[in-house]
Amino acid sequence: MPATRTRKKLADLGAVAAGLAHEIRNPLNSLYINSQLLEEMLVELPDRDVPQKDELLALARANLKVTQRLNDSLSAFLRFARPPAMELSPVDLNRVVAETLRFLEVDFTYRGVDIAVRYHPAPLPLLADERQLKQALLNILLNAEEAMDKQEKAVRVATGVRAGLPFVRIQDNGRGIPRADRRHIFRLFFTTRKNGSGLGLPIVRQIVQQHGGTVSVRSREGRGTSVTVTLPYESQFRAMYPGRLPLALPPGGGTR
Repeated sequence: MPATRTRKKLADLGAVAAGLAHEIRNPLNSLYINSQLLEEMLVELPDRDVPQKDELLALARANLKVTQRLNDSLSAFLRFARPPAMELSPVDLNRVVAETLRFLEVDFTYRGVDIAVRYHPAPLPLLADERQLKQALLNILLNAEEAMDKQEKAVRVATGVRAGLPFVRIQDNGRGIPRADRRHIFRLFFTTRKNGSGLGLPIVRQIVQQHGGTVSVRSREGRGTSVTVTLPYESQFRAMYPGRLPLALPPGGGTR
């Protein structure tokens, strides 16, 4: 009974927080639109009529950046407070990882990040929400990119099977996580980044747990960080959560 009451309180708190976030987003969107209009108006004004045009433009664009960052943080918080229902389908973990990396390929190349990938030789069939799983991997990869400030930046990605379960490991050679911070990295709003929201890793763990998996982090200061996501095979997931599967889902173990 106490556990049930605690879950209800957490659900009620999440509903209140989500409602508050929605209320904040409305004026925030208005502020963003007004800043856009102000920027456009300033650009069109002749320089001779506005001696401080450059300074005013800089302020308008700074407001745009700040409001966009706040809006992104609100979106991430709403996703955490009210996670979307999973749309499960058979997928191959190798393919999901490959497509996520392809999405970041240009950005990583531009920032001088060397990526090395080693895929498991056989398909790794999962039952997953592909969009959410890609979001979790994207969060980890973006964290890795942000953590690297060395001359030679490197990310190593590997998929495989450990203890009978598929996994994907993402390792960087960045700054690493200070020992005192490691116990807090999955805590909501905890961040050591200047412009971080503290929602990236909590959302990763939430998505992975919804898929019946686990996420573990190993890090050494000055050496880098390794994040491992372990997930059940499709057949294992079906056995774990038979009541959560859509009736239309094909019974086989194929991937798409």
